[in-house]
Amino acid sequence: MSDKPKVFPTAEQIAAANQTGVKIAQEQEQTITSGQVTDGEAAAAAEMVRRTQEQLRLREEALRNAERLKEEELINQDIAGATLNSKVDVQPRLTKSPMENLKKEVRVDNSLAISELSQPQMNQPYDIIPLPSDGKLYRNKKGRVKVSFLTAADENILTSPNLLESGDFLEILINRKLLEPDLRYKDLIPGDRDAIMIWLRATGYGEMYPVTILDENDKPFDTEIDLTELPVKKLQHEPDAEGLFSFKLPNSGSIAKFKLLTIGEIEELEKLAEYLREQNNLINTESTLLLEAQIIDIDGIRDKTYISEFIDTMRILDSKKLRGYMNEISCGVDTNVTFKTPGGGSVTRFLPFTFKFFWPDFEL
Repeated sequence: MSDKPKVFPTAEQIAAANQTGVKIAQEQEQTITSGQVTDGEAAAAAEMVRRTQEQLRLREEALRNAERLKEEELINQDIAGATLNSKVDVQPRLTKSPMENLKKEVRVDNSLAISELSQPQMNQPYDIIPLPSDGKLYRNKKGRVKVSFLTAADENILTSPNLLESGDFLEILINRKLLEPDLRYKDLIPGDRDAIMIWLRATGYGEMYPVTILDENDKPFDTEIDLTELPVKKLQHEPDAEGLFSFKLPNSGSIAKFKLLTIGEIEELEKLAEYLREQNNLINTESTLLLEAQIIDIDGIRDKTYISEFIDTMRILDSKKLRGYMNEISCGVDTNVTFKTPGGGSVTRFLPFTFKFFWPDFEL
């Protein structure tokens, strides 16, 4: 049972009010046409009739809205119940997920604004850069894409507080700069996204990126890295015609076919995981959700329920080996960098992405 306040009138209440309003309007109109009133009274009565009719229209609209909201609430309850009592299907082919029903209406306006800002800037100078995936995971199979240079107009996006707080600035920025209409930000895999992001920074603000690193004694020191010298890791294995990779599980002997997730699929998965954590904070289901999203086929079987049950009963060694293989074949820019320390030694650290990346003049 819902504990939400009843802020809308019931259908019965509105219908009764409508009948009363119609009766009053008819009586007033009859009085006006009988000729028993003055011109001023007739005008006042006509205005009252107009207002009554407007009230009736508003009430009818309220009734339609109330019925629509009631239907949406019932649909949301059904979806939420199905989510909590059965396996959640996280395949990207679905047009709706439980999270879709939790989005606020204001996000519709935000989406329209983001879509407008994200249009590719086709009439700008560009360069052609290679993708770590060589385009093998995309429909267009393009291994090299057109990317335009950052401009003063793009800096408006980088310095917009609202966009920074929303976290949408990187999506907008890459969609503006990636001059491939059939390849958008959410279609990219993370490794290709990172390659484009680093190229934009290096060509926009300079190749040298200042960072603060911990030395061998965990003491911070300032240094910088040439972004153009970061090594690129290509796909280590060839996908099949569907863009899938195969792996034989060592214990069960089953053949699992899986895909590398796109940015859009990862974002939806993160939202779903967060939603499930709010429902039950005792169990972390992210590991199995990730495998369910990636694994497409087990021994030729693609039934989602079967795959979900297979993953739940998969032995830990099989799961560990499969994850290791997934990490092994992934591609992108290698951000595991070796830095020279002030004492003459060296340390290997993951390259930190701080405000200095897109805001080199930012001061804490």
